[in-house]
Amino acid sequence: METIDHQELKWLACEWLIRQGARVVATEVSAPIPRWRVDVAGWLDGRDHRFHRPELDAPLFDGTANGSEPVMTIAVECKQSRADFFRDTGKVDELVAERDRLERRCRELEETRIKVYEPHLRRSGSSLFDGLDEWDFAASRLTAYRTALAELRRTEEALYGETKFGLLPRYRLADRCVLFCPRGMVRPWEVPTGWGLIECGRRELRAGAARLPREVPLPLRAARGAPHLGASAAHRDRWLRNIAIAATRSWMARDLPAPARDRDADEHPLPAADCPVD
Repeated sequence: METIDHQELKWLACEWLIRQGARVVATEVSAPIPRWRVDVAGWLDGRDHRFHRPELDAPLFDGTANGSEPVMTIAVECKQSRADFFRDTGKVDELVAERDRLERRCRELEETRIKVYEPHLRRSGSSLFDGLDEWDFAASRLTAYRTALAELRRTEEALYGETKFGLLPRYRLADRCVLFCPRGMVRPWEVPTGWGLIECGRRELRAGAARLPREVPLPLRAARGAPHLGASAAHRDRWLRNIAIAATRSWMARDLPAPARDRDADEHPLPAADCPVD
């Protein structure tokens, strides 16, 4: 059963995305890898970016990109408590330290081993500057690297209860990933790598922050910026499709009133031969 706090966080995330300029927003959206689902997802056309709006208390952009991307996809996860976020709250510091160590190990192997021994993984032409070309590190066959990745996934699962938090940004499935939480629930360095953190006070959350008039700023604080990950065009298209499916599913699930009967049709029914067959 979904709690009121979690539902309010999702509504607040939807309102925040709309104010950022998202034209397409939905809840319970499947990621490009179907086994994962995010609480809220949004899709922005480049013409709708609103990064010049100073009244936004929690801007989407953190300086890693200038907001000029033609299309942007945003994945949002909402967590209402530390117990809801962390699998074992008694080992958070230990697991975070191990996560950081393994991430450093992976970056070291990428720079000193993969780029030297697997140059074919470089995506030439992905950047105007040679030194900034993207690399398909996930396709590496280097044993040490794959071992470190497997250990990192196990650590993330032990820490957060699932691998979604680590793999969504690692495989660049969305352009930006954002965590929505009550204020003070999680420390910035405990947030998964590649995710931003936006906070709302519990009092404001329970007072219906998502239903404030559009001219009133949302009571949000960006505690950690969401880095630009650079999703592929195929992943962006899949997000748009999945957001549309989720929005349609939500609309169809509502208790809509039955349509009014057409009296003229009742008085002049179709001939039997023209009636549709079930």
